[in-house]
Amino acid sequence: MPAKEILAAIGELEAAGWRVQISGGRAHAYARVYRPGGTDGCPPLFIYGTPRVPEHEAAKIRRALERCEHSGKDTA
Repeated sequence: MPAKEILAAIGELEAAGWRVQISGGRAHAYARVYRPGGTDGCPPLFIYGTPRVPEHEAAKIRRALERCEHSGKDTA
């Protein structure tokens, strides 16, 4: 199970409309996250559940959310 910082960041992604797909038990990444814009040039984001520093992984997730132009924060 990922650290609480990572789970909180995943919750922010879900609230912003991103689709989270939890990987199987034998995968290296904990989840694959798809941006709301679909497949028009935005690759999926891989989230690792047991990184060396969970705060850094959570910051990476939040950076991706802030930088994504499909997040819906620009549209009204």
